[in-house]
Amino acid sequence: MRKLLKNHGLLAMLLLAALALCGCGGEQVVEEDRGTAVETAKVAYGTITDATVLRGNVVAAEDVYVIPKAQGVVHSVNVAVGDVIAEGQSICQIDTVDLQTALALVQSQYNTVNSAYQTAVKNRDRYAALYAEGAISLSQLEQAESAVTGIGIDSVRLQVQQVQDQINNCNVKSTVSGIVAELNVDPGDMAGGSYVARVVNIDKVKLKANVTENLIACIEMGMELPVHIASVSDEPFVGVVTSLPVAANQTMTYPVEITIDNPDHKIMGGMFAEVDVVRSEAVNSLIVPKSAVDSNSTVYVVEGETARAVQVETGMSDDNNIEIISGLQAGDEVVTAGAYLLSDGDKVRVVSTAEVVGADNTPEAVDDTVTDAPADATDAETAGDAADVADNADKAETDGAEAEEKDDSVEGDTEVEGGTEGEAETENKTEAE
Repeated sequence: MRKLLKNHGLLAMLLLAALALCGCGGEQVVEEDRGTAVETAKVAYGTITDATVLRGNVVAAEDVYVIPKAQGVVHSVNVAVGDVIAEGQSICQIDTVDLQTALALVQSQYNTVNSAYQTAVKNRDRYAALYAEGAISLSQLEQAESAVTGIGIDSVRLQVQQVQDQINNCNVKSTVSGIVAELNVDPGDMAGGSYVARVVNIDKVKLKANVTENLIACIEMGMELPVHIASVSDEPFVGVVTSLPVAANQTMTYPVEITIDNPDHKIMGGMFAEVDVVRSEAVNSLIVPKSAVDSNSTVYVVEGETARAVQVETGMSDDNNIEIISGLQAGDEVVTAGAYLLSDGDKVRVVSTAEVVGADNTPEAVDDTVTDAPADATDAETAGDAADVADNADKAETDGAEAEEKDDSVEGDTEVEGGTEGEAETENKTEAE
């Protein structure tokens, strides 16, 4: 009997625990609608620029291929690639042995002819004096003058000069100051059929770009333009328009030259460059990121936790932003990411707020507490759920302890009742006797 009552007490305890757990599990948790997660930016004042990008490759201001005037075997090369040389500096020397022989021959001829010429000149001068005194006739004087001109000293002198020039041309010199970019000969090569070296001057570099007719009117001679060369620097270089044509070429475009100072020689020939040519500009205008405006010119403005659809009128745009002519005010918070999920009046949750790129007068930064509010609410909600779970566990443990105490009490009472029954049976037995 006692064992049966003990089992009943254990069953009662388990029943109470099960009821407690069922009571906890029976409560249905309703998840709160936290809204659509969006990213935002605040409307700011800034400048919108309508610009066209011209692209091309940079070339050296002077780029010369040095071709020798004389032909022959290269005797020596006097420079190397990368050397800085001055105008008139020797690049290589062509052998002059044959020319020296030719020079000696024509020089000998010249000496012989010159001796005869000097004799003829003396005779002519003597005959002129005699003619003045009336000692000789005019025909005799004319014969003496014919002897001077007939010798042909000028032609022989010219031959000597030609051979000497050929010898001088064998010393191949640079025609510009700059840097040796290429060497096309080695000692022992035959020179004269092609260039021996390439010399470039990159103290200044040029960008040549073909401009269309609708853009040429925006460019003026001497205008300064920003030149972007990404391989050299993130900052633009200053270029100056140094050549502006007055007629189109065969492709019906206008070749424009823009010169850039390059004292440090950071810019090299062949590098890719871009130039921004401004067509028009809107200064101190309201601007928002282009991603905030959809194809229907609709913008979602965040008011508290609600997104309101606003119709706007737009103006100019650039790579990042678009001009707002009407519909918004400076400081309005607009949705830049997640707008495609929204309808007018939807609840939203701002996860980040960014400044407008290129804003000149950006409104005050977004309050961090506002931005972090959803995260804090989430933490609070999570903490509340954890507290509820802990409370339920504590309650179940308490109920179990109470059930165990009750079971012990029932067991004790049963034992007392058993003892009483035993005493009653003893009394009855005594009376019977």
